[in-house]
Amino acid sequence: MHIEHQFFRSYVKLYRPVVNQLNKLLLHYDLYNAQWTILSLLSRKGEMTSAEIAEEQMMEKPSVTKVVKRLHEMGYLDVTQGQDKREKLLSLSSEGQQITKKIQEKLLPVYEQILAGIPEQEIHAAKQVLDHAYQNLTN
Repeated sequence: MHIEHQFFRSYVKLYRPVVNQLNKLLLHYDLYNAQWTILSLLSRKGEMTSAEIAEEQMMEKPSVTKVVKRLHEMGYLDVTQGQDKREKLLSLSSEGQQITKKIQEKLLPVYEQILAGIPEQEIHAAKQVLDHAYQNLTN
């Protein structure tokens, strides 16, 4: 079997169990992975539009709109008017910042357990490989 096939089989083999663990953790906060992804993104990048989130996350705009609406209803997002009247800027509310911080604190030990025994330089190298593959995919 080609190394490329082996690489992506290993990636897929890891991805689903990680998402399952994440969803179990998020269940305690009445959230799921797509919602968490947007909260985490806004935490890292700051204010964004739904279109920017859709592009960054490679999601369909209607899906982002649905998730954003629910996060806003939960009190986790602030929505402000952009320069264009049709543009809405999304950011974490104070409650959204608090919940994001709590979840990040709970996730760190999970990630550390998953990566236990792997030297830090190998983790950096694997991250570089995945980032490079992502660039190849999106260019």
